[in-house]
Amino acid sequence: MTATALGLWEREGESATVAKAVKDVMHGDGRLLLVEGPAGIGKTRLLAEVRTAAAEVGAQVTLARGTPLERDFAFGVVRQMFEPLLAHLGTAEQERLWQGPAVQARQVFASVDPAAESAGNFAVLHGLYWLTANASQDHPLVLCVDDLQWCDAPSLRYLAYLLPRLEDLGVLVATALRTGESATDDRLLEQITTDPAATVLCPHPLSAHATTLLLERALPGPVDPRFADACHEATGGNPLLLTELAHTLTAEDIRGSAENVALVRDLGSRAVARLVAVRMDRLPEAALTLARAAAILGDQADLTTAAALSLQDTAIALEGAAALERLQILRAEQHDAGLRLAFIHPLVQASVHDSIDRADLATAHHRAAQLLTKAGADPERIAAHLLHTPPVGDPDTVTSLRAAAAAATRRGAPDSAYTYLRRCLDEPPAATQRPPVLLEAGQAALMIDCPIAASLLRQSMEQVTEPASRADVATGLGTAYLYLLKPDLAIKVWTQALERLPPPEEDRRRRLEAALLAATAWAVPAQDGVLGRLPALRRLSPHDSTGADLLDCAVAGCDMANCDPAAVSRARRALANNTLSEQANGHIALAAGWSTLLAADDDMAMDSLHSAIQQAHVHGSLYSLVPAYSHRALGWLQRGQLGEAEQDARESRRLAELSKLDIGRTFSVTVLADTLIEQGRLDEAEQALRTVSDPTAPGPVYFALGALARLQRLRGDRQGALDAALHTRQVCQAYGIRNPAVVGWRTEAVLALHALDRDGEAQQIAAEDLHLARQWGAPRTLGRALRTNGLLAGGEEGLKLLQEAVSVLEASPARLEHARALVDYGAAMRRTGHPKAARDPLRRALDFATQCGAIHVVEQARMELAAAGGRPRHTALTGPAALTPSERRVADLAATGATNRQIAQTLFVTPKTIEVHLSSVYHKLGITTRTQVAKALAHPDGRLDR
Repeated sequence: MTATALGLWEREGESATVAKAVKDVMHGDGRLLLVEGPAGIGKTRLLAEVRTAAAEVGAQVTLARGTPLERDFAFGVVRQMFEPLLAHLGTAEQERLWQGPAVQARQVFASVDPAAESAGNFAVLHGLYWLTANASQDHPLVLCVDDLQWCDAPSLRYLAYLLPRLEDLGVLVATALRTGESATDDRLLEQITTDPAATVLCPHPLSAHATTLLLERALPGPVDPRFADACHEATGGNPLLLTELAHTLTAEDIRGSAENVALVRDLGSRAVARLVAVRMDRLPEAALTLARAAAILGDQADLTTAAALSLQDTAIALEGAAALERLQILRAEQHDAGLRLAFIHPLVQASVHDSIDRADLATAHHRAAQLLTKAGADPERIAAHLLHTPPVGDPDTVTSLRAAAAAATRRGAPDSAYTYLRRCLDEPPAATQRPPVLLEAGQAALMIDCPIAASLLRQSMEQVTEPASRADVATGLGTAYLYLLKPDLAIKVWTQALERLPPPEEDRRRRLEAALLAATAWAVPAQDGVLGRLPALRRLSPHDSTGADLLDCAVAGCDMANCDPAAVSRARRALANNTLSEQANGHIALAAGWSTLLAADDDMAMDSLHSAIQQAHVHGSLYSLVPAYSHRALGWLQRGQLGEAEQDARESRRLAELSKLDIGRTFSVTVLADTLIEQGRLDEAEQALRTVSDPTAPGPVYFALGALARLQRLRGDRQGALDAALHTRQVCQAYGIRNPAVVGWRTEAVLALHALDRDGEAQQIAAEDLHLARQWGAPRTLGRALRTNGLLAGGEEGLKLLQEAVSVLEASPARLEHARALVDYGAAMRRTGHPKAARDPLRRALDFATQCGAIHVVEQARMELAAAGGRPRHTALTGPAALTPSERRVADLAATGATNRQIAQTLFVTPKTIEVHLSSVYHKLGITTRTQVAKALAHPDGRLDR
């Protein structure tokens, strides 16, 4: 009996789950099916069942396998999944798959042009998502990945990016994970295996009864129960080990009698290795060397290359392959590119590989690299073998590894690029080549591992003497130190680089100055030495360069933190350059510019952020997209668009986790928590804040502490809210942040003190808040300060302040803050004896808060409206004015005739999201089809059903 046949035994539950997953994907319900367990437990057999079931119902099926040899081959598993699919399509059908953003991933599969521009790693991930979406548009797609633990890191990142979007696609990702093995990237693997979309199967060992049945079928004569028990104990009920043990027993003519129990115990633990050894002993020398060559080349080895590696001609190799297939060691499979050799199981391949003398392995891998180079193979496939050779100072190895790193970088795979360059440094390169290799390795590592990046870039700094080149290295090294929350080192590196720059290097100089200022303003406590440069930097003459725009952003951020309204015009000047985010991919100063305009309620902030996100989807990295999404989420939150804010904040957090950008994750999580608080989801907000609001943690925790104060107040913990607010004050003072537009700790402190009957202290803080808000002048911040002071003052004075708050916020985009002011103003009118006049502002507040989804404000407005003798409107606001910004963008695009898929590609969301938005648009506009959208948007009263 074969292992394949046995794999179906005692798997009824798993088979039912497989059948349901395939059925669900045929109905457009995507998911992850994860089969995990030890080697030989039947994971591969269950994946085969997935493929069979999917093929029977007409789904497209692809298969890929991670291997130890190619775990550093950038997007190797992705290529295995999609290349066969692409190869069987005609030119026109292939082009359909590359439509839209999918074209950004084309370089993953094509030979990389050395002159091509390097791809942003996020742009490639987004392109692969759309390739997957396009491939599954007409027929459901099943992506099978075996040995996920050996999957290359870029492919793991693609899967981690895809999984949250699976429910919108007709895609089933079926994976097998071998437990007990070291993974290529444990963090990425954990993200995948713990995704909510995952259904996990853990096949159990076979029972003693199944063991007995198997032995009775495999062995001649009766099987003694004690012999069967020994076999079950020796193999642990592992299907593969049990099957191979039966093969070994048969080959060595060992009967199933009680006296052979001792032999079983010796054979069981070595079943696979012994089986392979027994079979290979029967092979002719040519077949034996071919098997070893195939084991070195890896799964799906090309027969011609394996023949050359084993020093035999193709005809003899064909005979050897036939012999190996007869003995169930490997199988020869016909592909478009020729015959390929695949082992029947990774354990069999490992056994063959382990049988090769250690001294011969390095030589064989080096020869394999030479053969592949001669054949014109991908640089990364060549590098996979060079990684298994010892360093010998070979210039050709250095050249090949640098070429592989460059190819990986252009494919958007810094993980693989770093691995190749790290090995390149060990070779080592010639003395003249070492500095650029160190820089290349450090730049690649900066995207994946900041401690390593800092070490490499520091070494590069020690070997570079030319000032401009040192400035370039310093930019990366300082950034690495900043991400490691070592601001003193970052400032030292940037300052020293500045001191050595000659006058003509104005762009580099301003880039470094911008990094210094922005870090001081937002990421680390204020440094007097850095802030002392501000007056001179403000007076610099205009300069047409990216560095000048970045410096304007940084100066604006510092001035905004100090409540200087002049910061707004400076930030607007910088961000008028719509390509700045692309030119300064991930530079920290960009965030200072965005923060300034967001604090000013300036619509240009959102325009710039929309543009930055669009550019990052096409060209950018994860590092550029994380701050863009998190700041746009903050913009939505300030405008009361809580659905949009939550969506962007969650996306930013996911991308920060993919890129290990912890400093960006802190801000993303805080914005998400604030959004959840406004929606009344306090438990979820508390859970999120737990991970980022440690007051003793380094970094910019003032955002999180401010959110924590708000959460405590809404939970009724007045003292806890006050403590968190006052702690926020201390942190803001350390950072030099006075502007209440950044963090509203004063509002929280005033409300907590008022609730604790400590109005004297509250009034001092409230007065300071109002003074600074008037100085800054932004409607949202000023309206909030007026509202707080009005609540504290009470009576007629309080009513006037509240009326002013409503007036200030009337024309501002801060819809939620306007709703709060209306509620408090209406409540104050009721309390001062004007209940009838109070009803209109309270109804407006209820409408606005309902549109925002702000549950606490909704409840407060309902309660006050009822107390004023009023009732809510019979119908919610409808028509174009009721559409959220996202719904309006979708409606405008639908009105032009764009399809759901085209709209999704334009707005960088999934087609399912567009369906949801359009459904809401139809409801609010009172229509039923997209052909009515344009007319409904232009209709005077907003609805066609009136």
